[in-house]
Amino acid sequence: MSSAVLERVVEQSEKAELIVMPAENLVTTQADAIEKEAADPHPLLPVLIAGAISLTLAAMFVGSILAWLALRHSGVMAP
Repeated sequence: MSSAVLERVVEQSEKAELIVMPAENLVTTQADAIEKEAADPHPLLPVLIAGAISLTLAAMFVGSILAWLALRHSGVMAP
């Protein structure tokens, strides 16, 4: 089938749907339903949680180095 024939068939079916179905009875698509849903009320919450976890781990890492240095200089871990 050529593209010209397909184009005529599509145009005819669209015209037929517009004539047969009034605008009030159209079925909403899934895309319309998704757009009407409320957006995420707290979009930055996962970012803040990840930031808090990484800050805690960074502080623990630096703290462990400082504790290692303190123990070494106190004589507990002296060579």
